Amino acid sequence: MSSSSARSSAPTATAIGRYRLRACLASGATGHVYLADDPATGTQVAVKVLAADLQDEPETRERFYREARILTELTHPNIVRVLDIGEEQGRPFIAMELLDGLGLADHLRAHPDLPLSRRIDLIEQLYAGLDAAHAQGTVHRDVKPANLIVQADGRLKIFDFGLARLHESTLTANGAVVGSPGYMSPEQVEGRRVDQRSDIFSAAAVGYLILSGRAPFEARNLPLVLDAVLNEAPAALSNAEAPAPLAHVLLKALEKVPEARYQSCADLLVDLQRVHNTVVHS
Repeated sequence: MSSSSARSSAPTATAIGRYRLRACLASGATGHVYLADDPATGTQVAVKVLAADLQDEPETRERFYREARILTELTHPNIVRVLDIGEEQGRPFIAMELLDGLGLADHLRAHPDLPLSRRIDLIEQLYAGLDAAHAQGTVHRDVKPANLIVQADGRLKIFDFGLARLHESTLTANGAVVGSPGYMSPEQVEGRRVDQRSDIFSAAAVGYLILSGRAPFEARNLPLVLDAVLNEAPAALSNAEAPAPLAHVLLKALEKVPEARYQSCADLLVDLQRVHNTVVHS
């Protein structure tokens, strides 16, 4: 659901499968996301359609269907739900639940005085969703604010598993840098194979933003951002932004070497929830 420029213009069709397309919500490198009516249920959904100029590329089709399969298997309150998978005249599509909230960055801007406890809760939800994905062998590989939505009830949802990689899959981006600068792990920057510890790093970078309002790795241009990810520690968080025990959890997750980080989201959540309980009752 990225809002970046699409490789092709949005299709002019008004329907795909049983869904009636109403408006294009977002366009990305591999497709378009539409607001759509589902006559079968009388509800509105989000329908992701593969871009027309990509539908005959076998690897792209496989990545698109893989995203659908991943999301179909991931049933968790913090992960967007897939409702239907189909194809219309050779064009694959995925119907998903329609999310009614704001992107994470917009949510933070709209709520500048969000209490610390609520900020920690958002980080916990992010790691809980990733923990569920990892338990099924899925690494997201593109955890960033633009792929997170906070709904009106405060629930955080992770979406866009288009870059995710199943552990058993042989489909890889050999030597390619896959991810988003500033939130990528060092191993992603170097084009090395990644596992769940890469998501742990990226989620900690998002957590840093949630707590401080700024990205952990900021610089004037892309090469300097990537150099910071590889070689520089984030600026220290103030005690008001994060008490020392909380900062310690994030900084451990942001270790440059994967072996020095938390090895699982579950382990991180134990420490994070302990800190959260201390903050709430202090």
